[in-house]
Amino acid sequence: MITLEHVRLTFNHHAVLHDVSLSVPQGLIYVILGKNGSGKTVLLKTIAGLFPHFAGTIALAGIPLQEYRTLPIEEKMKRNITMAYVFQKGGLFDSMNVFDNVAFGLRRRGENEAIVFEKVREALEWVGLSESEQKLPSQLSGGMQKRVGLARALCLSPSIILYDDPTAGLDPVLADSISDLIVATQEKYKMTSLLVTQDLAVARKTAHQVGLLHNGIIAVDMESQEFFSKSNPYAKQFIDGDSEGPIDSI
Repeated sequence: MITLEHVRLTFNHHAVLHDVSLSVPQGLIYVILGKNGSGKTVLLKTIAGLFPHFAGTIALAGIPLQEYRTLPIEEKMKRNITMAYVFQKGGLFDSMNVFDNVAFGLRRRGENEAIVFEKVREALEWVGLSESEQKLPSQLSGGMQKRVGLARALCLSPSIILYDDPTAGLDPVLADSISDLIVATQEKYKMTSLLVTQDLAVARKTAHQVGLLHNGIIAVDMESQEFFSKSNPYAKQFIDGDSEGPIDSI
């Protein structure tokens, strides 16, 4: 569903992505791990089309990203290749209540208000926030804000969903509940998911496949069970948190 071949991205003569190649199978959750500053979020935003000046090839269901971005939303929906992005901090509008935040993308599409009402209610019920639709983001906990962000993405009925560190800043209990929700969402809606995180517990619970981003490349790309068996030296060092190994500690 998502394929990258030799993707490179440079900012101010500094290469963030050197040569990234990976493939995300349809209907599975692919988790990208990596150190702070390794370029995980940059990679996700590049796939989302926010950094169009990349070199190499990114394709969604075989359609080059440059072409995909020019397709009308109706054509994307017809081909079942719509994409949604779940921001690290929820990305909510402070002045809008929960209902209007979740409805934002649908209204921007020009959806009938009756359809908006039905889809927003369904999404909020799914993430466990059906009683919070009139609240403002400032009245929500961090975990609730992240659930609202997921509900907003789900309203768009995406076939591809990109998660930017969805448990960042949460305690282990809340992080685990968000992980459970991500797994349940994938199982219910059968979407293709790409998730970036540093949280090994989240990766262990959610991932079908794991990629480890290091020095601008995918240094490890393997099934989750194999990755967490620590048979690979990169995987072992990252999981154990050792300073010694192929991953530099600077």
